[in-house]
Amino acid sequence: MILVLNGPYWFRGFDAILGILFALITFLIAAVSYKAYKITEEKKYSYFSVSFFLMSLAFFLTGIFEVFLTTHVWDLLSQWLSQFDLVFLAHMLLIFLAYVSLLIITLKITDRKVIALLFSLILLFTLFSYQYYLKFHIISFLLLFFLSYQFYTNYLEKKQFNAKLVFIAFYLLTCAEVFFLAIMYDQVLYVVGALLQLLGYILLFYVFVQVVYHGGTKRKT
Repeated sequence: MILVLNGPYWFRGFDAILGILFALITFLIAAVSYKAYKITEEKKYSYFSVSFFLMSLAFFLTGIFEVFLTTHVWDLLSQWLSQFDLVFLAHMLLIFLAYVSLLIITLKITDRKVIALLFSLILLFTLFSYQYYLKFHIISFLLLFFLSYQFYTNYLEKKQFNAKLVFIAFYLLTCAEVFFLAIMYDQVLYVVGALLQLLGYILLFYVFVQVVYHGGTKRKT
């Protein structure tokens, strides 16, 4: 059962809480992104909103399921779902869809054939992958690494504080994947990864709030 094996035993209850917290933060980012789109009328923010909503749904599914596992609520349902890894597979697919969507936006990919190919590969990987946990975090690391690099080059071009914070946020999310992969050496590293992930999402939320605030101020003036 994949979800039960994540992190040290004492952290499982906190992990479930963090899952719900991640769902809430990414949902708020999605909502603020949509508001930024309404204020600035920049289409990229609407795509950001969709991407973070997918992340929110992914974290909500795993967070609620881990609550079931740790509290033994609805044991029969938990056992049935974990037997087929349905929750983790759904989490993988939603996260991959979100990351690929962000890559398409940041790399400004417009060719529909390329976009269709990327989404098809993600779907096939999710359905036919083995050793889900390991491959999930390897692919997540690669996608986040390219996102981090793209946001770094964006910061070098614009030299804006918010651009710098976005790069730092995705850098933290990328580093978190390294710690998730390193739990085979020490499970406490999973906790470090979860905390880095939390910090990354909080930074992103702060940035989008700033975009909305400054966008609203400019519109008033």
